[in-house]
Amino acid sequence: MFGKNKNVDERVKNLQNKIYKEMYYVIIFACLISILIKYMTMGVPLQNVTTEWLILLISSVYYFIRAAYLGVFTDEVEIHDSTSKVKLSTKYIIFGVAVGMVIAIIFGVNSAFNYAESTQQAIYFFFLVFFVSLFMYALFFAGFLILIYVLAKKKSDQVVQRILEDKDSKW
Repeated sequence: MFGKNKNVDERVKNLQNKIYKEMYYVIIFACLISILIKYMTMGVPLQNVTTEWLILLISSVYYFIRAAYLGVFTDEVEIHDSTSKVKLSTKYIIFGVAVGMVIAIIFGVNSAFNYAESTQQAIYFFFLVFFVSLFMYALFFAGFLILIYVLAKKKSDQVVQRILEDKDSKW
């Protein structure tokens, strides 16, 4: 780590990386649960869970930047697309719409419970807020994820091309 080149067992290194990956998932899951609990049960405004939002956003952006600048993202996309029936870009769109739908449901339920005075008004508020939120957030998240996907893929392709050109020039 600090300039020392030690012989490292690949099996140990791979297991450490697997543990780090699992730890990342646990932290992301804990942040999501924290946001949901604070918002749904305690009525905390979404602005008061800024730390959790920042952890989710910064860790995701960091991963995309590192993967793109190392050229790993292109390989990940190729491996995924060759082994899966659904392309990775399509999964990003589906995930963005799903996140938008979850947020729309939460906002719709919140509006129905907190602002309606009758059952009929609660149903009206739920569907009104649900569809408006779905339109806004599904488009935003799907568009944002596709934009990040395209930018990361483009940069990763450039890095891979440069690496291949460097290898060709050495021969």
